Formats: sequence, structure tokens, C-alpha cells
Amino acid sequence: MKSARNERLMGQLSELVKLQRYKVHEKLVNHPELYPGQPPLLFQLERENGQTQKHLAEQLRRAPATVTVMLKRMESSGFVRREADPKDLRSLRVYLTDQGRAALKELREVFQELDRQAQKDFTPEEAQLMSALAQRMVQNLRDY
Repeated sequence: MKSARNERLMGQLSELVKLQRYKVHEKLVNHPELYPGQPPLLFQLERENGQTQKHLAEQLRRAPATVTVMLKRMESSGFVRREADPKDLRSLRVYLTDQGRAALKELREVFQELDRQAQKDFTPEEAQLMSALAQRMVQNLRDY
């Protein structure tokens, strides 16, 4: 019985993530060129602007080729710019543009709105417990 419960929980969490990604994309009507997998890249650049593509791929746990495709699309849409690393001309560093920062502001508002909706009938204690449990699950899977 425990296994069935765990499968159901992981299925529910998977559905939650899919719904969140869909709703984020649905609400970004001002940025139809921003694809669902791209917000984490923007948030990563906000944390550390000017990262190499290789480092970005590592941080996002994505294949370098996947990140390269994402960056080409995001650069042509004006969200990021890539420049040769002056210390290593074989590497490219990635920077947010003003348009990327504006998209981040909107993304943050959308995420806050979705968080409020998802936790609408939670008590503060339930919301805190849910966050702590989710963080433990993330860490358990990272350690696996």
C-alpha cells in the first residue's frame, strides 16, 4: 500500500508542476516568445549574471546542447545576450538584457499569483509545512 501512495504522491507532484508551467505560460501573454522551459534560465541568470553556457547547463541540469538551443531562441527574442569570455575566447558568457529583466519582473508576479491560488485555503502553518516537506523531497532526490 505504501508504494501505491508514493506513486500517487509523485503523480500529483508531477501534475502540479505541469499545471504550474502551463499556467505561467498562459499568463505571459505579453511574452508569447518566452517558452515554458525558459523561466528557470532567466532566474538563474538573475542570481548570477554573466555565467558561461556550460555553467548554466550544469545549474539547470540540462544538456549543454539543449541550453545552447534555448539561448539562441532567447537571444533572438531579446531576453539575453551572449559575449565571448575575455579570459577564454572559446567560452560564451550569458547576460540578461533589459527585456529579460522586465520579463523576470512579470514572471515573479505570475509565480506569486499562482502560489497564492495554489495555497488559497491553506493556513500559514499548512503552507509552511508543505514548503518544508517539498524541500525535503527535493533534497532527498538530489542526494539519491
